[in-house]
Amino acid sequence: MNLCGTCGLDFGSVSAFDTHRVGKYQYDCAEGLERTPPREDGRRCLDEDEMLAAGLELDGRGRWRLPISESERERLRSLRAAA
Repeated sequence: MNLCGTCGLDFGSVSAFDTHRVGKYQYDCAEGLERTPPREDGRRCLDEDEMLAAGLELDGRGRWRLPISESERERLRSLRAAA
């Protein structure tokens, strides 16, 4: 579980969580206040439309995740078959 303390959404991996957080890690207050709308910090969460555009998808458990590549899907099939 990778729960975002800012937006409250859950993510299936750290990579998916990191994808949903954008912006500079740090800039000074004057730079932030010059933004439209003004921001006191440099980071924000993507909204749902932005996450979909970034390639994130919502799984059946309500967690946002990055899609599994076809090569990874094939590797998982091979592991299951070997078990």
